[in-house]
Amino acid sequence: MGSIAQTAPGAAPLRSGRKAAVSPDPLDLTKAPAKGWKRVQWFAETHLTIPHGYGRGKPFVLRPWQLMILKGLFPMRGGRPSKGLLSLPRGNGKSSLSAVIALYLIHCEEEWSPVVLLCGADLRSAGIVLNMARRMTELSPELLARTKVYQDRLYVPGNDGTVQAMPSDVGALQGWRGHAIVDELHVVSADVWESMLLATGKQENSLTLAISTPAVTEESVMWSLVKENREHPDRDFFFREFTSDTSHEINCKHCEKSSNPALGDFLSSKSMASVRSSTRPSEYRRLRLGQWPTKVEDAFLSTSDLDAITKPRPLLDGERVVLALDGSLTGDSTAITLASVEQVPHLELMRIWEPGREPEGYVVPMLEVEDEIRLLCSRFDVVEVVADPWLYSRSLEVLSGEGLPVVRHPQSRERMGPLTSGLYEAVVNQLVTISESPILRSHFLAARVLETPQGPVLRKAAKSSPNKIDSAVSALMAWGRATYYANRPVERRRLVRSRR
Repeated sequence: MGSIAQTAPGAAPLRSGRKAAVSPDPLDLTKAPAKGWKRVQWFAETHLTIPHGYGRGKPFVLRPWQLMILKGLFPMRGGRPSKGLLSLPRGNGKSSLSAVIALYLIHCEEEWSPVVLLCGADLRSAGIVLNMARRMTELSPELLARTKVYQDRLYVPGNDGTVQAMPSDVGALQGWRGHAIVDELHVVSADVWESMLLATGKQENSLTLAISTPAVTEESVMWSLVKENREHPDRDFFFREFTSDTSHEINCKHCEKSSNPALGDFLSSKSMASVRSSTRPSEYRRLRLGQWPTKVEDAFLSTSDLDAITKPRPLLDGERVVLALDGSLTGDSTAITLASVEQVPHLELMRIWEPGREPEGYVVPMLEVEDEIRLLCSRFDVVEVVADPWLYSRSLEVLSGEGLPVVRHPQSRERMGPLTSGLYEAVVNQLVTISESPILRSHFLAARVLETPQGPVLRKAAKSSPNKIDSAVSALMAWGRATYYANRPVERRRLVRSRR
């Protein structure tokens, strides 16, 4: 695995080997307030610089809404909470605020050997906050003079302080102690959250803070914390939620403002509108309006969406296409869809096998499916035959052995999530068309969306639902690969002339 600095976005490569000598003296805090949020504000505005984006190169001046958060985390009187959760939509500077708090905890708490764990779903996501803190350190002469900057951590010899990136893994968290800042709690399991609380609980005055967008489902540790603190606030648990009314329209200006405190500052209304036009409504509500998903699942596409992209044109023999198979064995349907390889791909359902009204005993004729693929490959210029090998591994081996361009395409969430988002955006912007097929249309209308950490994926309304979605899934795979080929640079061969 690569280093944190190499895998995190915007990271600059660091030289290996011995680091330059740093000052053993702690940061001069004689002019800092004695404690509380005013001390954090003094540290940020005196020693930190905005590393990139809006205001890059200027002092890190905390906004009133950020100070409101810090007042809850670092009160001027009494003890501070040991745990916290900030639910905040994307685009409002979660990573930069996390970096400010992490650097404050190792430089200004006046404790020996402070440790701040930066936890994410994996090392890459944890490295986002680490690299923000690293860059802030490099831009501050006072901090850089006291900090050894490594690829996976920051180390302050003067007080033996460390900021360390960690994956959200129970085993990796064993044996640590100190503070923890959790990025995107919505992808962290309950076991990992409990492990972090046990690790940080070893030290007096420790802080475990999660900063996250809402989860894709209420079956999450984040929702448990939100629900508990909405109903029974705990003085030892800081909770702040930036959200909006789920009953309002998706373009409600009041909801945009109430859920996005940075709107009109370093988050623009123009960028919000751009994201809204190309994002599924449920995802926009969750990620940009801070709303929790309702229990009613959205349909993937509406009738008006399909009307706008339906074109009465058949694919022509010899046309360059991708062939996608979504197959079953017994009770479900099996579909073959073609997608033309061009900037605006055209999707056409070519063949479907469905059980009758009495599916008991029905078995998909796999040899017939194989023959249909051979026939289509003889009619069209097929650049790929894509299918999930789970049920059709034997068929794919046979077809590949015959020289057909077979590509195995497992229907994992990691693959299907980005494809689902991409096809939805293509439909909204009318960058895809479909044939006039009642079956393909009905399968798209039956498709529902399950929001996952890897992105939205298609599913039936219920496992027992008689409504099929298989041709929609095969169309999704065909569109993804056709788009890839349409945008791949064409290799040009240089003409070599022989001398006579």
